[in-house]
Amino acid sequence: MVERSIKKASTYYLVGNIFNKGIVFLTVPIFTRILSTSDYGIVTTYNSWVGILSMVIGFALHMSIRMAAVDYKEKFNDFVSSIILFVTLTSTVMIAITATVMKVLHIDISIILVVLCMLQAYATATIEDYSNYLMMQYRYRFRTALMVLPNLVSAIFSVLAILFVFTSEQFLGRIIPTAIVTFFFGIIVLMLTLKKGKCKINLEYIKYAMTISAPLILHGIALNILSQSDRIMITALADSAQTGIYSLIYNFGMIATVITTALEGVWVPWFIMKLNSNKRTEIEIVANDYIHFMTYAMGCLILVAPEVVKILANKNYWEGISIIPPIVLANYIIFAYSLYVNIEQFYKKTLYISLNTIIAAVSNIVLNYIFIPKYGYVAAAFTTVVSYLISFFLHSRYARKLEPTL
Repeated sequence: MVERSIKKASTYYLVGNIFNKGIVFLTVPIFTRILSTSDYGIVTTYNSWVGILSMVIGFALHMSIRMAAVDYKEKFNDFVSSIILFVTLTSTVMIAITATVMKVLHIDISIILVVLCMLQAYATATIEDYSNYLMMQYRYRFRTALMVLPNLVSAIFSVLAILFVFTSEQFLGRIIPTAIVTFFFGIIVLMLTLKKGKCKINLEYIKYAMTISAPLILHGIALNILSQSDRIMITALADSAQTGIYSLIYNFGMIATVITTALEGVWVPWFIMKLNSNKRTEIEIVANDYIHFMTYAMGCLILVAPEVVKILANKNYWEGISIIPPIVLANYIIFAYSLYVNIEQFYKKTLYISLNTIIAAVSNIVLNYIFIPKYGYVAAAFTTVVSYLISFFLHSRYARKLEPTL
C-alpha cells in the first residue's frame, strides 16, 4: 500500500513540478519582453527579500513537521494547526510593529511594499508548513494543486496588471498581484488547518517545534542568502540590468529542481520511514540510483539550456549563456548536500545544519564583495559554486559522523 502511494506521489509531483515550472518558463519570454532588464532585476531582488523574510516570520517551523509526523503521529492535525496559528499571530504582531516604526521614523521606503513583502512572506511560510503536512501524509493530489495554483493565478494577473494597470512602474505589476494571490492562498491554508485541528496554540507543540526549527531559522536565512544574495549584491555593486540577466539564467539553471523537488516530496517521508526502521542498505541502493539519475539529467541540461535561452528570451539576455555551466553545477551540488542535510534533520542536529550553512553563506558574501565589482554577474555564478561546495563538504562530513554507513 505504501509503495503504491509512493509511485503515485512520484508521478503527481513530477507532473505538478513540470507544470509549475512550465508556468515559470512559459512566462519568461513574456516578462522579459514586457519588463526591462532593470524592472526584471527589481522583481527578483524583491523576491529574494520575500524568501529571507519567510524564514524569519515562519520560524522555519515547516522542518519540525517532518519529525512531528513520527513523534506526534496521533495528534498530527492538532500539531500543525497549533504552529500555523502561532505563525499567524506572531506575523501579525511583526507586521504591525514594522509598519509603525517605519511611519514614526519616516523611513524612506514604501510602507505598502514592505507590508506586502511581509504578508507574502507570511503566506509563503504558511503554505510551506501545510505542504510539508501534506507530504508526510502522502496527500499528493492536494499538495500538487497547492504547488501549481498560486504560480498559475499570479502569473495571469501579473501579465494583465503590467499591460493595463502599471504601465509606468511595471515592476509593481509583477510584485503586487503575486503578493495578493499568495496571501489569498495562505488564508485558505489557515482556514483548512484550523478546521481540521484544534483552534488553539499548544505550548508543548510550539516548544517541540522551536527546539527543532529555531536553529534552522539561521539555516534558512543563510540558505536564502546563498541562493539570493547574488542578485541583491549584483544590484548593489553593479546594476539591476545585470541582475535581470543573471536571474534569468539562474532560473533556467534551476530547471533541475523540477525533478529534484518532485522526487524530494517522495524521498523525504520514504527516507525517514526507512531510517527509522533501520533499513540502511535499502537507502544506500536507492540513493545511488538517485544520484546517477540526477548526474545524467544535469549533463543533458547543460547541453540544451543555451538553445532554450535563445528561444525564450530576447538578445539582451543572451550574453548570460556563458554562466549556464556553473549555475547548473551549483544546483547539482544543492541536490547532493540535501541528502546529507536529511540525515542531520533526522537526528535533530539542526544547530549543526545552521552553523555549516552560515559558514558557506558568509563565504558567498565575502567572495561576491570581492569579485562582483570587478567581473559583474559572471563572478557571482562562480562564487555560488564555491560556496555550495563548502556547504557540501561541511554537511557531508558531519552527516557521515552520524551515519557512517550512508
